[in-house]
Amino acid sequence: MPHLAAALTAGGLIALGAASSTGSAAVEVGVYQDDPVKTVPGLARRVGGKGTRVISVYVTAGRRLDPSIVRLARQRRARLLITWLPDSGRAGSNQPRFRNRNVARGKFDRSLTRLARQVRGLRPAPIIRPMPEPNTPWYAWSGTVNKNNPATYVAAWKRVRRAVRRGGGSRVKLMWAPYHRSVPDIETNEIQDYFPGARQVDLVGASGYNFGTTGGLGWTDPQPLFEDAYRQITALAPKPFWIAETGSTRKGGNKAQWMGKLARVRADFPLLKGIVWYDVKDRNGDFRIRQSAATTRAFKAFLKRVRAR
Repeated sequence: MPHLAAALTAGGLIALGAASSTGSAAVEVGVYQDDPVKTVPGLARRVGGKGTRVISVYVTAGRRLDPSIVRLARQRRARLLITWLPDSGRAGSNQPRFRNRNVARGKFDRSLTRLARQVRGLRPAPIIRPMPEPNTPWYAWSGTVNKNNPATYVAAWKRVRRAVRRGGGSRVKLMWAPYHRSVPDIETNEIQDYFPGARQVDLVGASGYNFGTTGGLGWTDPQPLFEDAYRQITALAPKPFWIAETGSTRKGGNKAQWMGKLARVRADFPLLKGIVWYDVKDRNGDFRIRQSAATTRAFKAFLKRVRAR
């Protein structure tokens, strides 16, 4: 989830034209929640188990994934999507100990290998999403801050991949997922600058959010939110594509209708494999599925439509 202040500084979102391809395969759906062990079972009761087939979690570099989350995934036969964050566990990009060059030198190899070993036996196969949204300014690994650049990010990614393969082999998949647009939008911070190469990634994706009419932003529907990123990223690697994290507030529009439109992006994004909803209320807005009875019903309808073949 990006810092809204930085997103506001960068200006509004840009709507683009629709693609013409048609998808047919069912899409995996899951959620990010702050305490999934406590909250995922309740959400599954409200919207059905298909809405929690993917459980998204964050792991700070050097720390172990909570074993209770691994047990939850095993019990529910859910796919774990683990976002790996090389930082101190606090917000802010100015963290010299966690610059990309330190990742590339192998500072976190041991803990990464341990993490991959911890989850490699899960089925379906777990996914690790290392260092997401590098084309933004709000993380320790971002390419325009903390004395980083796109080349150091690519070197760090390749080192991460080696460490994960050492612990998880080919069972643990790696997802490369930048933000849906570059912040700042400058020539030296383009999405493709951070691409480590098709052989380095198993899955691709992007994250993006409808913050609604907050500050300088405008209401943005799902298709224009992700279309440009989808085209750019799948051109780099025509691999399974995930909307790795998304959500909508209801500031300035109808959140329930937004969920319905999210289901329809499958027709425009034929490589779409998964969608993860950011099911949290935080300082950026209220993205919760259960915000109202209408949004809960809309999410259930979204699940039925997006998973239908």
